[in-house]
Amino acid sequence: MGDLKNCPQCGRLFVKGIREQCDACFREEEQQYDKVYRYIRRSENRNATIVDVSEATAVSESKIIYFIHQGRIRVKGYPNFTYPCDGCQNPINDGRLCQTCKDKLKSELSIEDFIKRKQEEALPSYHTDEN
Repeated sequence: MGDLKNCPQCGRLFVKGIREQCDACFREEEQQYDKVYRYIRRSENRNATIVDVSEATAVSESKIIYFIHQGRIRVKGYPNFTYPCDGCQNPINDGRLCQTCKDKLKSELSIEDFIKRKQEEALPSYHTDEN
């Protein structure tokens, strides 16, 4: 049996199982997802923006972005459907980071690896003879 927990959305007490929210909030979230999914799948809505989708479905932009980040909604093929990059807030329509932020992150990681290697090379090596 799971632990008792307060639902992060509504505050109601529920038994935590596989979900992090109560059944009522889970059902409501699923209904919101279904509205968004059905709306963007219609060909006449192919050029919709996130604002258009939010207004048409009454689902908040932040909830739509949440569905995208979960990987439940893919908008790569929708030319006007953008949401903010997690790094710089510039509009993107795939993943969580724009190419500039990805490149910057890779560069920073490469520099960190380089520094670490140089520090390790500078450390004296201790060899012991087993004789």
